[in-house]
Amino acid sequence: MSYKMAAAISQKQLDKKFPQGIRVFAPRENAPSFVKGQIIITPNDLFQWLKDNPDLLTDYQGNKQLKISILERKDGGGWNTVVDTYKPQSNGPDKDLPF
Repeated sequence: MSYKMAAAISQKQLDKKFPQGIRVFAPRENAPSFVKGQIIITPNDLFQWLKDNPDLLTDYQGNKQLKISILERKDGGGWNTVVDTYKPQSNGPDKDLPF
């Protein structure tokens, strides 16, 4: 791996935003198969974090929303929630089409 690639990956890791007040857990060992996990939300922590980070909210049909991805931790020891900050790059209409 080149230095530039390693630096880009490191910067990408630094750019991740972990929302406060949301925790995700794998299902208990004896949970039924239809249980995929557990999410615990602490409203006061989440609301304060949202007030402190309004730039991370997106608009959808006139409403504000927070896009969150659930990722496996690097050490394999559980899951994390990370704000999905992906924004498609617009090259204009049909610029990428080969015809």
